[in-house]
Amino acid sequence: MRPLAVAALLSTLCLPAAAAEPVRVTLLTNRTGPNSAIGARVANGMHDYLELLNQRDGGIGSVPILVEECEVASDVERARNCYAAAREAGSVLITTPDRGVTLALLQPSSRDRIPILSLADGFPAGTRGDLLPWVFNPSATVLGGMTIAIRYLANRLGGLSELQGLSIGLVYSDARADPSALAVLRELATRYGFSTPLFADDETEAGKAALWTRIAASPPDHILLLGQGTQSGASVEEALKVGFPPDRMIALRWPDQDGIRRTGSASRGFKEVSRHAFGDAFPAFDAIDLFVTDRGLSSTPKDGSGETHYNRGVYNAVLAAEAIAEAQRARRGAPVRGEDVRRSFESLSVDESRWKVFGLAGFAHSVTLTCRDHGGRPAGFIQVWDGAKWLRAAGAVPQMNDLVEARLDAVVADFRTANPDWPARTEPCAPPP
Repeated sequence: MRPLAVAALLSTLCLPAAAAEPVRVTLLTNRTGPNSAIGARVANGMHDYLELLNQRDGGIGSVPILVEECEVASDVERARNCYAAAREAGSVLITTPDRGVTLALLQPSSRDRIPILSLADGFPAGTRGDLLPWVFNPSATVLGGMTIAIRYLANRLGGLSELQGLSIGLVYSDARADPSALAVLRELATRYGFSTPLFADDETEAGKAALWTRIAASPPDHILLLGQGTQSGASVEEALKVGFPPDRMIALRWPDQDGIRRTGSASRGFKEVSRHAFGDAFPAFDAIDLFVTDRGLSSTPKDGSGETHYNRGVYNAVLAAEAIAEAQRARRGAPVRGEDVRRSFESLSVDESRWKVFGLAGFAHSVTLTCRDHGGRPAGFIQVWDGAKWLRAAGAVPQMNDLVEARLDAVVADFRTANPDWPARTEPCAPPP
């Protein structure tokens, strides 16, 4: 049995006989496999925050959380097996680590009425509740993040009109990039008069070197990086080799901190768009140290707390816990079901005062989900690497919601065209709070 499951089980054994039945949550994780560098850290952040609630508060609403982790390593068949086990065990929420796993579970989760909290960045369809009422994707930053990056650059220059005539390139994975992200950048370029050369990365070592040699031959004014994790770190290393300034690069998908650390002070000025802050200078992280790490209940390395992907896990765990808490209040003591958690997500609103209650003041901006919007449209942070750590370069940079919404409409239309038998939503929308 995994350490978290053991800890959760022991906590239930110590409760009085009349204690409420634990709330079951299943984390599908990528601690191994091709995405383990990211997946293990995200899983650690989710694990540690939920275990904090168990150890410090007795769970959520004094009801323990039984978190069962199932390793899928980005393998769809393993994910289906894990999902089946979670369904039989009575999980009321399942988290998925990437787009492929999320796609594989769309139909069964809808059939079985078990909500999915997707941690996939490149899955914009998962933010539209009118299409996928059982999927929530508050991690998705690519479409809105693209508009945040462009607005940030414009703000530095004196306004959106100052983008006219600039060259803003995009480095992306030829195999994995979401076409809608490229479409958003083209729309931004048309709207504000800048050019946008596209550079497809084949993700091989030789291919990266050739790519950045080509970029250096006719360098854009700025470069956006769409590849996540180790891809972004490798891009920074290759950019430095050809002399492209790191302070003219912005990552859109969670760069791997190890890769950035390897470059040290040479990559000073490199930036990233995020929904949340980095670092561990928050009371909630002190509590995790006290109630989880110091008790030997965490798999997080000593310097792992506050790292990019760990904090992403914490962010999503907070939203999951808050949705479960709202479901408990709605049920008034009756056992929480998957349907209750789904309804709570659709009216979830976490403002900045609420983040403060969690011991996370300044960690994230206000985020609100609705029946239609399962991603939220919070303003973004811009983080900058100072050569040793991430600092905040700008906070509360808003998305361009009109452009994002138009692109999401196209994503929904494309999904329905590709899946003509996909059922229309029948779940009623709860009235706004």
